[in-house]
Amino acid sequence: MWRDWALVGVLLPVALLEGVVRPDMPSRVVSVSLAVGLVPTLLWRRTRPLLMVAIAFGVSGVAQVLVGGDSPESNTMVYLLLLPYALFRWGSGREAVAGLAIILVKATFSAVVDHSGPANTAAAFAVVFSVVAVGAAFRYRARARARELDQVKLLEREQLARDLHDTVAHHVSAMAIRAQAGLATAVSRPEA
Repeated sequence: MWRDWALVGVLLPVALLEGVVRPDMPSRVVSVSLAVGLVPTLLWRRTRPLLMVAIAFGVSGVAQVLVGGDSPESNTMVYLLLLPYALFRWGSGREAVAGLAIILVKATFSAVVDHSGPANTAAAFAVVFSVVAVGAAFRYRARARARELDQVKLLEREQLARDLHDTVAHHVSAMAIRAQAGLATAVSRPEA
C-alpha cells in the first residue's frame, strides 16, 4: 500500500538522522544499520506477518548477541511494534501463536541479557501485549463488520427476491385472467 511506502520513506531518514545527532546511542553503527535494515519488513507486514516478525525479532536478537549483550536498538526502532500488531491483525491463528512465541523469547532474552530490572521488563511486556490486544481487537472488529455486511446483503437479496416474486406473480395472474377473458369472449366477439 502507498501508506507503507510513505512510512518507509519517513523512517529511513529518521533512523539515519538519529544515528547522527544522538551521541549516547550504544553501538551506533550496529544500531543504525539495524534500524535501517529492518525498515523494509514494514512493506510485507500485511501479507507475510509471521515471516516479518521472525526476521525483525530474530535479527535484533542476533545483533544483541553480536554486540556483547547491550541492546543496539535506537529509538526509531519503535516501529517494530507495528509487526506484532500486523501479526494479530492479518495473520492466521497459528501464525499469531508462533509469532507471539518469537516475540516473547526475544523480549525475555533482552530482559535477561540487558539486566533492565523488573519495572522495565514489566513495562516492555505490557507494551507488547497492548499492541497485540489492539491488533486482535481490530481483527475482531473487521470480521464483525464483514458479518454485518453479509447479513445486510442477505436481507437485501431476500427482499429483492420477494419483490420479484410478487411482480412476476402479478403479471402471470394478469395474463391468466386475460386468457380466460379471451376464451369467454371468443364465441360472441371473435375480433376482441
